Amino acid sequence: MKDSGRVASIDLDEISAVSWDVDGTLYSVGRLRARLVADALLSPIRGRGVGAIRDLIRMRALYRGAESARSTGRAWRLSDNDLAARLALERLWLGPALVKVGVRPGTTELLRYFQGLGLKQVAVSDFECDHKLESLGVAEYLEAAYAAERIGALKPDPTVFHRVFDDLGIAPHRLLHIGDRPETDGVASRFAKCNALLLGRDFRDFRQLVQELSGEPMDPPS
Repeated sequence: MKDSGRVASIDLDEISAVSWDVDGTLYSVGRLRARLVADALLSPIRGRGVGAIRDLIRMRALYRGAESARSTGRAWRLSDNDLAARLALERLWLGPALVKVGVRPGTTELLRYFQGLGLKQVAVSDFECDHKLESLGVAEYLEAAYAAERIGALKPDPTVFHRVFDDLGIAPHRLLHIGDRPETDGVASRFAKCNALLLGRDFRDFRQLVQELSGEPMDPPS
């Protein structure tokens, strides 16, 4: 159930920076998966054939390995070769799919709202995400991107947030994190002692969040 009281408790005058989770927050993972399946089915027509299926299976296996490490509390850091291979697959498949899927409705409006308040904005993802931000068309709003896998500690480990605090020179309570998973974004932000608003828990969608934070009604989508 949505807890709008959490949104009301955020005092933006006390916030200096906003961090954004990427996967599942900026875009719908369900829509991305459907797009990837459609692209794979079309791959023989485009000359990729069975290699497309192998690519997606390998990429999925790497992400499952990360989730396994998260669930057991193990460190997660790919070798340079494995990371380069995964990023190559992501650029080949995720990049074009994300361009088609796009960001969730209201995302750009919320990014611009925070920008208008003079708040620094960064991405805080478990995985390397610069190419995803470019494909989604939101890189221009974000000053930096942090990948927990580079540190070897996926969320809910709060280490990646400590890096953000140090780099931005802010106290934990001056950061607002926008995420979607209570068990990762929610727990990590609580351990890090920063503020957090979670999609599906604290607000329904980004258009509603802009309205609640600003107190201004938004025009209906065209």
